[in-house]
Parts: sequence; structure tokens; C-alpha cells
Amino acid sequence: MKPQNWAFSAPDCRGAVNLLATLFLVFCCTLAQAQEQVNAQQSVSRIKQAEFIISDSPTIPPASANWQPVLLPHHVPKPADFELIHYWYKTTFEVKAGSEPLWMLFPQLLSGGDVYVNGALIGEKPSASKRAQVRWYLPELWLIPPLSLHEGSNEIEVKLAIREPFTSFGEIDIGPEKMQRNTFNQLLFWEDTTADISTALCMLAGIFIIIFWARRPQEKLYGMFGVCVLFWGLRTLLLRTPVVSIDFFLLWRFSYYFTTAGFIVLISIFMLKFSDRNNIVYNRVLIGYWFIGCTAFLAIGMPIRHFLEAFWLTGFLPLNLYAVACILIYAARQRTHNAVSMGLAILFALGLSVHDLAVQEAWVDWPEIYLMHLGIPAFLLVMIGILLDRFLDSLAQVESVNEQLELRVAAREVELKQSYEQLGKLGRAHAATEERHRIMQDMHDGVGTQLLSTLMMAQSEELPQKTMVALLQECLDDMRLVIDSLSPDDCDLLPVLGNFRFRMEARFRAIGLNFEWRNHSIPDELELEPDAGLQVLRILQEALANTLKHSQAKNVIVELFFYPHSLCIRIIDDGVGFVEATQSKGRGMINMRARAQKIGASFKIKHTSPGTEVVLDIPLL
Repeated sequence: MKPQNWAFSAPDCRGAVNLLATLFLVFCCTLAQAQEQVNAQQSVSRIKQAEFIISDSPTIPPASANWQPVLLPHHVPKPADFELIHYWYKTTFEVKAGSEPLWMLFPQLLSGGDVYVNGALIGEKPSASKRAQVRWYLPELWLIPPLSLHEGSNEIEVKLAIREPFTSFGEIDIGPEKMQRNTFNQLLFWEDTTADISTALCMLAGIFIIIFWARRPQEKLYGMFGVCVLFWGLRTLLLRTPVVSIDFFLLWRFSYYFTTAGFIVLISIFMLKFSDRNNIVYNRVLIGYWFIGCTAFLAIGMPIRHFLEAFWLTGFLPLNLYAVACILIYAARQRTHNAVSMGLAILFALGLSVHDLAVQEAWVDWPEIYLMHLGIPAFLLVMIGILLDRFLDSLAQVESVNEQLELRVAAREVELKQSYEQLGKLGRAHAATEERHRIMQDMHDGVGTQLLSTLMMAQSEELPQKTMVALLQECLDDMRLVIDSLSPDDCDLLPVLGNFRFRMEARFRAIGLNFEWRNHSIPDELELEPDAGLQVLRILQEALANTLKHSQAKNVIVELFFYPHSLCIRIIDDGVGFVEATQSKGRGMINMRARAQKIGASFKIKHTSPGTEVVLDIPLL
């Protein structure tokens, strides 16, 4: 992962992350401040001195027993070979006459125990036994029964049993309920509530990030961080299990070592990858060190636990510090909000881990309160900020790409519009040229040919007037046919057919023939291209002309059948037969078939008894 992949420009998101990080640090400081404020209250007495004795006596050992003075908190000696050892602690406090009811607060009672005041049992918390190991992280608050107290010096006795190498007996506060209750609630929040919230956040965030990584496998850094956070959530969940059966204690302890060391290994590798200093040798050493320690614990068991906790876990520190140094150098060089935030989160978590280690190993006489679970949410905040930055950056890129696309689309639309306008002009010019050519060809083939033939016959001075009139009438009909079919404003064939019918009826009536025109299911309009309409009219004209010239018919019927997708025209006469009469002429039927084929229509001529039937079937769009 290159450094530039982690540098983004989303000031609003970074400001939110920095604010959350600041609030988080303030929360962590609140515990110490609250504790100091409570201690400053004169109404609360904090007991810091006591005496202890190792004894499994079921009753309070006598004053003549070998009691030894200690300062609280007292880190008890480390038991050997998982041995169960019983302790008695005793101390004293003063009670003034007329004082209000007193409450006893144990900020930490990690090993549990039975608590007595002047020999009277006032509270009990299960302690370690032969069947179970316990470790309590909750503060304990008990009312001291007034009848068990007397004016002057009063004695507190606590009986407990331990077998863990990191256990202490802490300080005791004596005071009124209000003050004690406030302190108890604060401790409960920082010791229990924050741990539960942190564990839930780690588990959910780890699962979410792993799902995100599964959808985008190329984001290996996110996948590693998701597994890392999931390990920490499991580690915290295991550590804060209060009661563990001895039968499963070895497995429970192994799981704790595995998840704790696994988190350290993964977070160290993550920091190196984040700072663009991935080192394969370093990674292998870390992973090998991790598995060697866990395997040794499985092989040897509990006798090695002290070594693992005192030396093996501590051995991760220099390796982890190297990764921290790399990320701090990276943050100093890059100086991006994300890099600096990650560096601060690392330092914060490292400080908490050093605190917990110092408390666990009794390097300092501090209350045995563990705070490392507060460090991981700092990582989560920074990673959420980075994810949001990447999301916002992706949105900005998408918006930029959309704007560019809109500009390109707009420019392309203008170009296309201009191209369409040019194509339209060219199309109109081409259509006009084709139309002129078609009209010229039609006038030449029809009216021109007829006029030329009539002129030649008239020059011979042998043409009778009746024949001359007929030829000129045909020329006039042909010219009207062309004009009707090529109307530029209307593609409706019905008016053209109506004009044609009017002329044909007059012609047939003039020569004494019965002419009928029948329409079936006529529509309101019948659109057909002008050229197609002209071909239909010419086929009708040719068919009726042949009927007049050759059929010797007395009756002629033209029927039009209108269907949704076709128009069928039938011309029926009762003459001698069209085919035989025109066979010697040759061109009439060929021309009609050619015109029908040009417009995609079917053309048929068949005999009837008597007469001939011409069928033209025209497809419609």
C-alpha cells in the first residue's frame, strides 16, 4: 500500500475524528481526576495499611499469629505450580460517635473473599477454589451494619484464596453512602461498562471490516485490521470472564495467550504496512515468536505461565516499539491528518498497555485497574475516519467524473444536433432530388410516351378524330394520375382512389359499360407513400384500360377490401378473358407485375366464368 493511498482531503471528516479522539482522551483522564476528587473528601477514609497471613483457617487467626504488615495495594507472592493459597488480611478504621451509616468500598477485589467487620460477616464474593478460578473486575460496595460497629477502633478481616500470578489486595474506602456511591458508579463505568462497550465495538467493527475486505479483497490492510480488532475483542471477552472451571482453564488460558499475542503481531504488521515499510523478515519473526510461545504453553502447561507473562509477552515490546517508531516517522514525514491521528492513537494505546503491564507485574504500587481496553476504540475512531475520508474522496471523484461526463455529453449533444441538422438538410435535398427524378421519369414514361405516340400518329394524317380524342384523353388521365399520387402534403391513398374512381366511372359510362366500385370496411384514412400510391394507380389504370380495349365486357366491378395490415383490390369483368386477348401484346401483364413487385405487393390474374379477375394484395405498415 503506497502512502498516497492514505492521504485524503476531507477536512470535515478529519475534524470530527480529531474531536472524537480528543473527547476519548478526556474520558480516559476523568478516571484519575475523579479518584483524586473522591480522595480529597474528608468524609471518606482510605485504608492503605494492613496485615496479612497465609492460612487456610476457617476462622480469623488470633492476634498472636504471624501477621505481617503490608502497604496496600499488596501484590501477593506468585504461587508455584498452580497452587491454591489462602490468605487472611486485617486492618482497622476509626468510628466517631454519632456518625452516619458507613459503607465499605473495595475499588478492586480481584480474587473475591469473605469480608468481616469485628468478626461479623458483612459481605462475600466467591474466591478461587479447587474446582474454579475467579477474577473479578468489578468494584464492591457493602453497607457496614451499624450493630457491628462501636466507637473507636474497628477491625476489618478479609479471607481469600488465589492461584493466579497477577493478583493483588487493594485499598479500602470507608465513608457515607453518597460519596461511596459516586465513586462506585465511576469505577463501575470505567472498569465494566467501558470494557463491555469496547468489546462489543471491537467484535462488530471487526466483523464489519472483514465483510468490507471480503467485498474488496485488494484492500488487504483493512482485512488485517479487521482480524486484529476481532482478536482484541475476543481477548477482552476471555480476560473478563469472571469464573472459569479448572477443567477448561488450560484451554481458556491458551485462548487468552493466542488472542493477546495475535493482536500484538497483527497490529505491529498493520503499522508497518500503514507506514509503507512492510518487512517480510520482521513479519516472519513476529509470527514465529507468536506460535512458538503458544505451542510451548500447550506442551508444558501451567508451570510455564509465569515465564510467558513475565518474559514472553514482554518480548513483544521491542518488536512492537519498532513498528510504533516506523509509524511515528511516517506521520512526521507525511504530516497528513490521517497519519498523525494514527500515530497519536498508537501512542495512546501503547501508554495504556505499558500501564497495564506495570500494574500486572507490580512494577509500581498503583491500583490494579486495567485500561488497555480503552485504547482500541482510538484505533477504531481513526480507522473510521480513514474509511470516511476514502468514502468522501470517492464521492468527490464520482462528482468530478459526473461533471466531466455532463460537460462531454452536453458537447456531444451539440455536435449531434448539428450533425442531425446537416443530415436533415442533406436528406431533404436528396429527397427533393429523388422526387424530381421520379416525377421526371414518370412524366417521361407515361405522359411523354403517350404524347409522342399521338404526335406521330397525327403527323401521318391518317388518324381519325375519335382515335385522336381517345389518345389525348389517355394522356390527360395519365397526367392527372401522376399529379394526384404525388401530392406533397398528404400520404392518404383514399382521396387519390376517389379521384381515380370518379374519372373511371365517367369514362365507362360514356362508352355504355356498367362500372361498379365497392368498398369493404373502409378506414378513416389509408397512408401510403406517394410512389407506392402511384404504382397502385398505374396497376389499376392498366388493368381497366385492358378491360376497355380487349375484354369486350359489359360489366366491370372494382372491390376494395381493407384489413388491419393489408389492402386487397379485385377487378372483375364478364368479358372474353383478359389473358388470351392480350397475350399477343406482351407488355401489359409484365408491367403490372413489375410495379406490384416494386411495392412488395402480390399480383394475380385468373380466369372466371365468364371473364377475368385481377387481384392485387398490398401490405400496409
